[in-house]
Amino acid sequence: MYTAFFVGTAGSGKSQLTATLARYLKVYELDVATLNLDPGVIRLPYAPDVDVRDYIDINEIMTEFELGPNGGLVAAVDLITSESPTILEELKDRSPDILLIDTPGQMELFAFRPTGVIAAKEFGGDRCVLVNLMDANLCQTPFGLINSLTLSLSVYMRFFFPQLNLISKIDLIDNNTREEIDKWLEDNYVFEDAINSQITGERREMAINLLRIINDLHLLAETFPLSSKANVNIDQLYAKLQLIWQGGEDFQVEDRVVH
Repeated sequence: MYTAFFVGTAGSGKSQLTATLARYLKVYELDVATLNLDPGVIRLPYAPDVDVRDYIDINEIMTEFELGPNGGLVAAVDLITSESPTILEELKDRSPDILLIDTPGQMELFAFRPTGVIAAKEFGGDRCVLVNLMDANLCQTPFGLINSLTLSLSVYMRFFFPQLNLISKIDLIDNNTREEIDKWLEDNYVFEDAINSQITGERREMAINLLRIINDLHLLAETFPLSSKANVNIDQLYAKLQLIWQGGEDFQVEDRVVH
């Protein structure tokens, strides 16, 4: 089974991308399933094939332990690992070729607590990719993009899975800004020049040093813009997932090939 986890800050578009990519794959008649790991979500833009809310009721947790919404959500996410054998059994019965996993809206609950790392290893298997979403509104300036990439590096260090970084909701920013972002991602020297021209003092020095680390780790090469609603670069996302899953070979499922 090929697995992709979608992580990112609240409102970055994880659920929408899960829905969009699932539809994209089904067009090619690929066997794809979705797993919702957010016990606190109220509405989703897709119908999960497997849903953690079937096993964890956040309202019951809040009542039983006398917790508020934040405490209840933390407790609910921490309970995911206790329900993982049942969830894994349901996934085994479903047995999809591709599994898309939508993680909790508050990224810190999944990425920076032990539960998230444990759950990722249990559900991810050996052929797993972590797709990190960075909100385009936060990436419109060189310093903002550096901040987002630094957070993505922290996520990578937590999970140590192959990772793609998406600048999501790219349709919400103007074309000129988008072209600037593309230039920064394509050419490290252009990115550094933008930092030098727009940032001063210690912040500039810090940004330059962080950029050089990010470039040395090849994070820029695995970062690109995307829009789930406008279907921008969904095909590029699938192509990159395929490269990681299959080492560059065409993805074959039951004699079907998607090029």
